[in-house]
Amino acid sequence: MKKNLITLSSDTNRPFHSKYRPNYFDDIIGQEHIVSYFKNVILSRRISFAYLFIGQHGVGKTTMSRIIAKALNCRRYYDISSYDACNKCVNCINITLGKSFDIHEINAALNTGIDSMRDLIEKIQFSSVSSSYKICIIDEAHMLSVNAFNALLKVLESPPKNVVFILATTEIKRIPNTITSRCHKLFFLPVSKINLASSISKIVWIEGGNITNKALLHILHSSKGSLRDALNSIDMFMTNNINITESRCSFLSTEIPCSVSKLFFSYLVSGNIISTLQVSDYIQSKKWSEDNLIIQIQTMLEYEIINNNSSSFKTEYLVSIWQVLLKYNSHNSSNIIFSYFLLELIKIPLRSTIFKESNSSVGRKKILSFIKMKNIYIF
Repeated sequence: MKKNLITLSSDTNRPFHSKYRPNYFDDIIGQEHIVSYFKNVILSRRISFAYLFIGQHGVGKTTMSRIIAKALNCRRYYDISSYDACNKCVNCINITLGKSFDIHEINAALNTGIDSMRDLIEKIQFSSVSSSYKICIIDEAHMLSVNAFNALLKVLESPPKNVVFILATTEIKRIPNTITSRCHKLFFLPVSKINLASSISKIVWIEGGNITNKALLHILHSSKGSLRDALNSIDMFMTNNINITESRCSFLSTEIPCSVSKLFFSYLVSGNIISTLQVSDYIQSKKWSEDNLIIQIQTMLEYEIINNNSSSFKTEYLVSIWQVLLKYNSHNSSNIIFSYFLLELIKIPLRSTIFKESNSSVGRKKILSFIKMKNIYIF
């Protein structure tokens, strides 16, 4: 069992993403390439003065930064056979508690201005109090102002001895090239569904709960590769109830249950327009997020196209759906509503020679009658 999953009773009221935050390199989920890199860096003592961590939220950028800070300042650092911190010495404990004078962590989203950067630069000019390195962790680094970036650039051009900068960002394009060119860039990947499922199941078991397979799939879809989002979800779903079911998940979130999205997709790819509209009407009545449905359809469609063993006509129909998805995604920022997307999907089988019932006058009347009855405003 991983070390970070052994918790004390005093941790019971902490949120799961904090309670189960890794303390060792091997406990970090889904970033094996970066873990391996830093193990070698620490063992070889080839520490760079600036790193840039790039990746979506909740994949371990800040956690990795803190583990590196402890590994470099642990009393065991000079043991050439060890790359991990002991988490027991004074330096490790102070860093864990956020009380180390040599670790400076700022959130650029809250401290965007030049004054915060000047204060940070002033602190690193002095010798470390009890550590081998001064570590500066700048979270959400893309939020820094132009003046703050300019001040940071001057330090990176002539970095003080034994100072390490770790910048973390979700938006690399907003960081000036003058900054990125002076950093070692490391890309954090979305956590795979296999790793997410394993971590979620293990934590639910430790907490004494149960989770159904459908509920697990629901959380995997909603978290979109973010371990923190997944842990926050099970933390919320287990409140006052140790059993996590799909109905409980869909009741407490706007994410569409996998069973519903799969039903919608099966009707869609078979050209059953009325059933597709019925499921769509049900989704709208539940106030579920329609954008999430689009993402789920896209994932299922990719699999269907790749593994399609049907006729070329069916493949052509699937590609037509794919083209509508691309059109919807490219205009979604302009508030194109879901109804327009649904309209485009319905037009495909209506004008197709594959689905005869849909093309018949009777089929058209049934569809239009259902739309009018349900007040689905798409025409």
